[in-house]
Amino acid sequence: MEPVQELKDYHVNEIHLHRVLVAIDVDDFTSSDQAFDFACTVVKKSNATLGIVTVVESKDINVFESLSPASMDDKRLEASHDLLTYVKKAKEFGVENVKSILTEGTPNKEILEEVIPDFKPDLVVVGSETKKVLGKTIGSQAEGIIEKSPVSVIVAR
Repeated sequence: MEPVQELKDYHVNEIHLHRVLVAIDVDDFTSSDQAFDFACTVVKKSNATLGIVTVVESKDINVFESLSPASMDDKRLEASHDLLTYVKKAKEFGVENVKSILTEGTPNKEILEEVIPDFKPDLVVVGSETKKVLGKTIGSQAEGIIEKSPVSVIVAR
């Protein structure tokens, strides 16, 4: 009976979101769009700042592409264009404060070690993969962020 008394004394504390980070995977627009829609809705209602991050994955580059700087430049340009499209869509939806973040490397590592410490979000939103691999619907990158993030993470489906 004592735990019930403790619960009665508990009061809900309102959480104020100031910064929300959404991870965009340019290789999986379906999961990214779900995460993006969720993040925009939350940010608009809380008048927070939206950070939109995409990571140009260095592991996706084959040996021949790595020898050609133009190939990597093309990947950066394409990712930058996609990122700017998301920024435009967020503003059209009514999100006033938007910051785009483009980086390179392994997504969960870059987001955990560079982006989160720099942007300082209160919440990170990731998408779940649209293809099932071995019964999983959360990709390895999102899983890494969920496991090691110092702030709350929501998986949007």
